[in-house]
Amino acid sequence: MYFWSRIICYNERVKMKINFKYKSCHRIFDNEVGQVSINEETMRPDFEKKILCPSCGEKTIDDVLLTELGQSQLTEATWDL
Repeated sequence: MYFWSRIICYNERVKMKINFKYKSCHRIFDNEVGQVSINEETMRPDFEKKILCPSCGEKTIDDVLLTELGQSQLTEATWDL
């Protein structure tokens, strides 16, 4: 039920927040990634917006880990893809 509260709809577009943990500073943070898709070549998630650590700035998907909550949120975002 928790991830339903994390999805915010504006003008028929889904905005998604995903919970990440930055590998270097070990900070856990929510980041609004916009729409989520799966890259069919790499089978990795593609986010509409960049990942921004509040203390370290812009990061790539290789710089962060998904928390358990983030894994559930990403599954929910990509369930119908």
